[in-house]
Amino acid sequence: MSVLAIPPDFVYGNTRLRARKAQLLAEATYDALLDRDIAGVQEALARTAYRHDLEAALARAAGKLALQDAVRHHLARVLGEMRSFYRGRARECIDVLLARFDLHNMLTLLRGQVREQPADLVLAAIVPLGPLGGAAAEEIARRDEVASAVDLLISWRLPDRSTAATLANAWPRFERTQDLAQLEHELVIAHARVVEHQLVRAPEPLRELIARERDATNVLTILRLRAALRLEELSELPSTPDPQRFVPGGRIGEETLEAALHMPAPPDTVAALAEAAHRPDWRPPLERYPSTGDLPLLQRELEVARVRWALRLFLSGDPLGVGVPIAYTVANENEARNLRLVADSAAGDASAQAVRARLVLSDSGERWAA
Repeated sequence: MSVLAIPPDFVYGNTRLRARKAQLLAEATYDALLDRDIAGVQEALARTAYRHDLEAALARAAGKLALQDAVRHHLARVLGEMRSFYRGRARECIDVLLARFDLHNMLTLLRGQVREQPADLVLAAIVPLGPLGGAAAEEIARRDEVASAVDLLISWRLPDRSTAATLANAWPRFERTQDLAQLEHELVIAHARVVEHQLVRAPEPLRELIARERDATNVLTILRLRAALRLEELSELPSTPDPQRFVPGGRIGEETLEAALHMPAPPDTVAALAEAAHRPDWRPPLERYPSTGDLPLLQRELEVARVRWALRLFLSGDPLGVGVPIAYTVANENEARNLRLVADSAAGDASAQAVRARLVLSDSGERWAA
């Protein structure tokens, strides 16, 4: 699949999505949900677009598990229906947008097999969307041996031919080293290169969405390496450039990333990265980092910036362009994340106050305009 030079036609699909946008949960809904137990949350969601998915989930499970299952299947269903609204090059752009779930599902299956997790637990983390979202995931997750599961991914060329080929090349090394993080990193890079090729002539908002994700990953890689050096977990920083160190497809070039890695002080590093990113919403969290040294907080702040940037495309993006499906996709992803947090509160696994602080809402505090 390649993204061609023919202008994509998003008109019909965007019209459908704008009508469906009203089904997204209003921000005020979350406060009401946080005051409920699991049964109360389920009762409230049964009066929303989640009703069908919740009824199906309650036939398979109960309690928090049923709620999580409903959220997962709702996300897959609405995004699968979104994909069906587009044709031609517009459909190709949507496929690039949804490719993140292919990578998520592949890594989830591999982690589950390597860690010998029960198949049902692994499948509960799969988003039932794309080539690894259905029967293939079920077959792979239920294999008795990890090598057998890997053989299926390779022979079925999933999630795509190139990433499966990378897995075939990297697997013998993993069997020697048992370094799962390195294996995952190689697969992430391979999949990113597939997406990068598809983005060559993609509309700018789609390229920026992917670039924000790639740049955030690379910035965090640099800061983790520097933190490891400070904590004496590393004796020295890597001295030579490595084409496999950073995930391709970002706005910050590899030379800039390598230079930032070796700058003498954290303020210099984050200043260089903020300048190279050319994103005003990145500057405050990056500038705060040297004083806090809190990488999880920075990761969350960059993710919040990505979500809010995407949600604003409902208002500021081209109504006939790819910005509408981007905003719709990210809004549904974020809604699913928020509801998983609500489920934690309702089940008593986290306080309502802690969950409320972790919810990602739009920066306006208002519902997105129609």
